[in-house]
Amino acid sequence: MQNLFGLRQKISGVVPVTDAKQKELEQTNNIGSEIEPLSEEDKLKINQSIKLTTTEELDSQEKTNAADSESDCENCTNHDDDHDEKVFNNLQIDKESTLFNSSKTPSIQLIVPTSQTDWKFDACMEFENSVQYKLNTWAMEQNRNNANININCNVTSLPINIMDIEIMRHQKNRILILPHFIWINDLTVDKVTDTMDTLLPFLLDHSKESKAKLLSQFDFLSEANEKAFVFICSHKTRDKRCGITAPILKKRFDTLLMKHGLYRDYSDIRHDGIQVAFINHVGGHKFAANVLIYLKSSNTLVWLGRITPNNVKYIVNGLLLNEHSPELAFPEKIRCIKKYNTDW
Repeated sequence: MQNLFGLRQKISGVVPVTDAKQKELEQTNNIGSEIEPLSEEDKLKINQSIKLTTTEELDSQEKTNAADSESDCENCTNHDDDHDEKVFNNLQIDKESTLFNSSKTPSIQLIVPTSQTDWKFDACMEFENSVQYKLNTWAMEQNRNNANININCNVTSLPINIMDIEIMRHQKNRILILPHFIWINDLTVDKVTDTMDTLLPFLLDHSKESKAKLLSQFDFLSEANEKAFVFICSHKTRDKRCGITAPILKKRFDTLLMKHGLYRDYSDIRHDGIQVAFINHVGGHKFAANVLIYLKSSNTLVWLGRITPNNVKYIVNGLLLNEHSPELAFPEKIRCIKKYNTDW
C-alpha cells in the first residue's frame, strides 16, 4: 500500500516530506512571504490600478462584511482546509522568482465555453475548423500584424448547450469577451472572421461609450450578468499540478462566495453574482496556481500566480467584495494587472 501511495504521489507531482520539512514548507508558503519582495517602484505601478492593503486590514473588513452576509454560519471552513494547504505546500513550485510582469495583459480575451476541465495540449487548436480554432487563428493574425495589441483566446469549463447539435460539433458557440463582459451569441465557424473584424475597433476602445454602442448596434451581443469572473487554470495535460490545485481553489472560492450570496453555479442566471470557472493554460506554468480575475465595476484584470487556499479569503474580501474600490494584500503574487479605462 505504501508503494502504491508513493507511486501516486510521484505521478501527481506531490512530493512526500517529513514533519520538519513540512513546517519549513509552510513557513515558506505563508501569505505574502515571497523570497524576492517587490520594489517600491513596482508597488507604485500596481497602485495605479489597484489599492494595496494588508491581511490585517482585510480581516478587520471581514468582520464588518459578516453582518451583511446571507449566511448565519460563523465558520464556513472545515477540517479539510489545513489538509488543502499542505497539498499545495508539497507541490514543487518556484517560490523564489519574482512574479510581477512575468505575463502580459491581454488587450482582449476571448473565452470559449466547452463544459470541460481539461483539454489537449494545444487546447484552442484541438478541433480543426471549430469556433475556437478559427478564433485563435484570427487572434494570432491580429497579434502578428499589430505589435500594440495582444488578443488571447482560451477555452473554459463554462457550459455549452448539449442539446444543440451544431455546438456539439464545434460549429457554433457563444463567446465571452473580456474585459468588456459581453457575450457573442450563436457565433458560427463561417462568421468568425467577419464578425471579429467588425467588432475589433469597438473592442480596442475600452470606454463605456464604446461598450454601449456595441450592445445597441449588434443584436447578437448581450451583456454578461456577472459582476466578476474568476478563472483558475486546470489544464492538467499541460501541467499535472493544475489538476491538483484548481479543484481545491475553486472549492474554496465557491464556499466563501456562498457565504456572501455571490456564488453562481452554471445554471444560475441571477445578476451580479460571481462565476468561478476553469480555464486552459495561461502563461508559463513555472509558477503554477494561476488565477485570473476580471472585475466589471472597476474594469480591471488581476492575474495572480502561486495562489494557495489560504490566500483565497483575502482575494474574496479584498477584490470581489470591494467591487468599486478593490484592494489586494499580497502584490508579490501579481503576474500582471491592468485597469483598462480610468473613467470606470
